[in-house]
Amino acid sequence: MIGLSIKENSMFIGHYALGLASRKISNLPSLAVLFIAVQLLDLIWPILVLLGIENFHVDIGNTQITPLSFDYYPYSHSLLMALVWGFLFGLVYYLFTKNKQGSLLLGILVLSHWVLDFITHRPDLPLTPFSEVKVGLGLWNHSVWAIIIELGLFALGTVLYYRSSRPQRKVSFWLLIGFLVVIYVMNILGPPPPSVAAVAWSANLMWLFVIWAWWIEKK
Repeated sequence: MIGLSIKENSMFIGHYALGLASRKISNLPSLAVLFIAVQLLDLIWPILVLLGIENFHVDIGNTQITPLSFDYYPYSHSLLMALVWGFLFGLVYYLFTKNKQGSLLLGILVLSHWVLDFITHRPDLPLTPFSEVKVGLGLWNHSVWAIIIELGLFALGTVLYYRSSRPQRKVSFWLLIGFLVVIYVMNILGPPPPSVAAVAWSANLMWLFVIWAWWIEKK
């Protein structure tokens, strides 16, 4: 979504909202790991695009919110693979930490990405890599409601995280929150991305938010 395009294909700050809000449930995993979980599908997606395994194209007017048309992304964004990625991510976390609650939470957060995308996307989300059936409720075609809902989720997630964690690096935390909102606004109001490659490469910058989250909580 950054156009400044750090990937304009998913709810973006709505996903981060769930990562932030999850601190209300558990002090572990860390915010960095929570951010990986909620955006894992979007972290896998640009790599597969750059490898030529998945593809999309820029289509102005595709929806009111994003000009991207997602032609083929069953390995990163199908329901079946979201379940697989969630299971694997939770399993890896459990093997390292033996934290059952945290592992279950992470698995659910990975799957939550698909659920939020299902609400926002037009019918372009595959159910499995082996089926032609695609789904999506199309909230992105109702831009005012989409923006209100996503900003509302993000505000709620931010408040829940702050009240639960009281981060030591408060300035860094609020800078991160502000930066995410700025990117969100620029993606909506800015020009369409210049190319598929520009979107795919810039989507990898989402790892910066993971590092930023790690720094906020680093003791």
